[in-house]
Amino acid sequence: GAASLTARGVDTGRVTGGAATARVRPTICDRLSDGFRPIAVKECISDRVPGAVDWNLLDIDAKFGDVESVDRCVDYLNTVNMRND
Repeated sequence: GAASLTARGVDTGRVTGGAATARVRPTICDRLSDGFRPIAVKECISDRVPGAVDWNLLDIDAKFGDVESVDRCVDYLNTVNMRND
């Protein structure tokens, strides 16, 4: 859970998923309440309801977390890996 991640120095969580309203948004809110900085990975979120992804990402970015592109997330993770080598 959150305590084991915090003990390892984790402070950020990237969130992806196939239901922007039913899964992604609640997960973002849970991560925030656990003390993490949630980041929604824009291209890795979908929904079967037209417009749900755009609306949820706009709201998430405004209120709960950050929305970043997959390229930016991968670039960041590559820099973390280089620092740990």
